Amino acid sequence: MKRLRYDHWVPFGWHGIRLDIPAEWNPGKIVGDRKSGSVRLDDATTIRMEIEWRAAGGDDRITPIVDRFVEGLAKTAQKQKTALHVERNAECAGLNLPDMRPMEYFIWESDARVYTLTCYSPVSDRLLFLRVMGRPDEDMAGFLARLFNSLKDSPPDGPHTWALFDLVFTSLPGYVLETYDLKSGHLRFRFEQGRNILQVDRISLAETLLKDRTHADWYRGFFRKDLRHLIFETREVPVGGHPGIHLQGRPKSRWRTLLQPLPFWRVRPRLHLDGRVWTCPESNKIYVVQSSWKKAENAPDIEACCRNVLCHAETTQAV
Repeated sequence: MKRLRYDHWVPFGWHGIRLDIPAEWNPGKIVGDRKSGSVRLDDATTIRMEIEWRAAGGDDRITPIVDRFVEGLAKTAQKQKTALHVERNAECAGLNLPDMRPMEYFIWESDARVYTLTCYSPVSDRLLFLRVMGRPDEDMAGFLARLFNSLKDSPPDGPHTWALFDLVFTSLPGYVLETYDLKSGHLRFRFEQGRNILQVDRISLAETLLKDRTHADWYRGFFRKDLRHLIFETREVPVGGHPGIHLQGRPKSRWRTLLQPLPFWRVRPRLHLDGRVWTCPESNKIYVVQSSWKKAENAPDIEACCRNVLCHAETTQAV
């Protein structure tokens, strides 16, 4: 039997759920929101892990859920006429999750061998399901405890760590993820709190994009659609020890806004802009953190937002 070993681990975080995963694993599919959803993690050849969560509504019972899940496995195996072996209350050496109670660990095997942890998280009132997949000839026992024991959860109104594809940052308390875009070379996360907006972008190939261009020139071109309704200015400032710019914007006058070629019923909210743009030379990536707000007293602390973003070079170390 082949014993799997992973030497390099990285953080993964999504909707308040955090754990350490092998560096070779990356999200293959993401669905849902904070209340219910799932993430699939793949390596270069196969599915390796599924993380699923759903609101518990104060019901922390785990056993009935596992019972129904196992019954579903048995029915599927019967229909497909495949063999199924289930080991309830299996042992996982070193498993220790005092913040997750109750919990149940079991193993089932059909075409693949699946190591499953089901638990209740009191801090978020959610049921969490972690399934790690291996081939029948793979021995995964050596790292399962490390993987499962790294599981952490966060309260719904607290700061949340988001970590994937070498990007790690922490959103501010009270800001809810509204949209995200995980394009190759460009990651974008947009959070909202009322009418306030907080957005984090990371763009690859900084050296190429900034060739013969300043940060300000690049920003004007890349975000030109977002800037149509703003009068904004930039100035050079270091951000986290990296070269960057400070940008500020204010809404154009109402008369100038009315002259824009848009239907009169699509009136945009008049929001101010504050942000930072910087380049991390070690990772060859551009980071943009910006906020839009109506009233200055409600604006998020942009300096704190920037400090909450970790550059690529700081996230590739083994944990």
